[in-house]
Amino acid sequence: MRAIIVEDEFLAAIHAESVLERCGVQVIGTAEDMEGALALSDERPNLALVDLNLRDGFTGPAIGSSLARTGVEIVFVTANPSQLEGCNEFASPVIEKPIDEQLLVDTVERIKRQAKPTSQAY
Repeated sequence: MRAIIVEDEFLAAIHAESVLERCGVQVIGTAEDMEGALALSDERPNLALVDLNLRDGFTGPAIGSSLARTGVEIVFVTANPSQLEGCNEFASPVIEKPIDEQLLVDTVERIKRQAKPTSQAY
């Protein structure tokens, strides 16, 4: 599984990357805003951890929707989950910051189990 992290807080991004790598997920990039996140989508991730409030504002929900439409599994990671009310059109999982590592591991493992097998080689 290949993932991107959309997070503008350096320490939060490093923490999330560490947890994902322990789950056997290859982190292929980190973005701090919508432009960077959409550019990373060209790398064909399977998973994206997306914060709501980024360097360019409250763009996380739009990023999540855009990526989800291309088949990327989204996990929102935010200190303010109530901000997502009415914006989570794909009912993506939400993990509150600071990240509970076991909750993230469990969420990623569930997504891996539900992932459809693909014939594409990465």
